[in-house]
Amino acid sequence: MTGAENSVLVEEEYLKHDLQERLTHWGSVLSLFILVLSGFQIKYPSFDLFGTMATARHIHIVAGYFFLFIGVIHVYFFFAAGKWKVAMPSFSDIPAFIPILKYYLFLSKEKPDYAKYNPLQKIAYALLFVVSFFICLTGFALYWPWYFERFTYNMGGLMAVRGWHLLITWLYIAFTPFHIYIALTEDWRLLRALVTGYYYRVIPR
Repeated sequence: MTGAENSVLVEEEYLKHDLQERLTHWGSVLSLFILVLSGFQIKYPSFDLFGTMATARHIHIVAGYFFLFIGVIHVYFFFAAGKWKVAMPSFSDIPAFIPILKYYLFLSKEKPDYAKYNPLQKIAYALLFVVSFFICLTGFALYWPWYFERFTYNMGGLMAVRGWHLLITWLYIAFTPFHIYIALTEDWRLLRALVTGYYYRVIPR
């Protein structure tokens, strides 16, 4: 018998997402869900979900503050705890980029194994930082235009700022089905890890 035939499959458990990561992830999901629904009523008044326009605006700004609060906490721990070292893309990820890209494009059946994030996840993570900051900036510029006159002017006026705000919202919406699809079909243990924090993988020994 070969060594592979004699090997024993062992389930290994390790902490993939700590409590802070899990709370900020699901808190962001909740706040974005409310922001999108209330924002749609503000943009399209016929989408009457929260009653009056004043109620929709109030809910939208409260959810926006909640989203910002969660973001500040996440960014603090992200850098203070050194998580950026494993979550941000770097030049060392270049050799691993093609194999994971081929896997997601169905050109390869073998998925490369990564401890926490693969190169594509790291790129998506970095982009989420940028778009999240920008959607907060455009949102507050719309809410308090007198405090953001310079920014609004450089963006081309309030209508342009509103357009960018709506565009980023649609980017979030477009990203969500893909994100859910990957979470549900790629490896259900990844979804469980976002709830329990622990990831289980089977390795030969």
